[in-house]
Amino acid sequence: MKNRHRHLIVSRGRSSTHSTKVPTYRTILRTLDISVRYLAHATLRGGSFDYADELLRGWSTDIMRYGNYQLSATGREVFDGGQAFVVMSNHASLLDIPALIAAAPRSLRMVAKQELMKIPVWGRAMQASGFIPISRGDRERAIEQLETAKQRLRAGVSVWIAPEGTRSRDGQLAPFKKGGFHVALDLGIPILPTWIEGSRAAMPPDSFTVHTGKELVVHFGQPIATHCVAPDDLPELMARVRCELEALAAATRSTSARGDANDDLAGAG
Repeated sequence: MKNRHRHLIVSRGRSSTHSTKVPTYRTILRTLDISVRYLAHATLRGGSFDYADELLRGWSTDIMRYGNYQLSATGREVFDGGQAFVVMSNHASLLDIPALIAAAPRSLRMVAKQELMKIPVWGRAMQASGFIPISRGDRERAIEQLETAKQRLRAGVSVWIAPEGTRSRDGQLAPFKKGGFHVALDLGIPILPTWIEGSRAAMPPDSFTVHTGKELVVHFGQPIATHCVAPDDLPELMARVRCELEALAAATRSTSARGDANDDLAGAG
């Protein structure tokens, strides 16, 4: 990732780092706010992806500010051509989704577990604004639901699918599920490997406590073409995406290590 431009999206304030649940409560209220506003808009005006994008972008940047996080991204220029992608990333925190929405310069929707769609108001708003439910315990139902993801992609909306299927509890990549890869293959849509750095340190999995003042970086990699990949080559495609994600992670750690070393040298000076 040498020489890649880092685009600052949300800057960090001066308050000290501490652990608290207050940003989580503010996020819940903010989520309820945009849910009610979108459902009202949908009732009165029929709803639109553009309005949903506007609400989601404000929501995602506000969440970063609630935690006093600095959010930046590399590789955003990959979206300049207007191509829709199946975005595949590591998933280790509830902060991954707002970080991705804020970092992506174009419309992005997520595949989310079916249970979230049952939450009053929020779940209905998610589905109405284009998020895609997935039944993780029902394979046949999940395959049917992924047809909705194809509809989004055909409309030019990128779709994020966590290839691991759920959050990693140890920060390591878990085995991949095949569903998202089948979607990309069926439509010939490129897969965009993406690495999210810092979200797990800011908000660990299975915790509502956040650690404020952290830095998050979303690294968009190089798209992987799928239009020429045969169905029998699915395992090789999955292996390639995993390798790309691991390479992004390794480059991230190398860059962070150099930055820490430079900070130590500056301090010694």
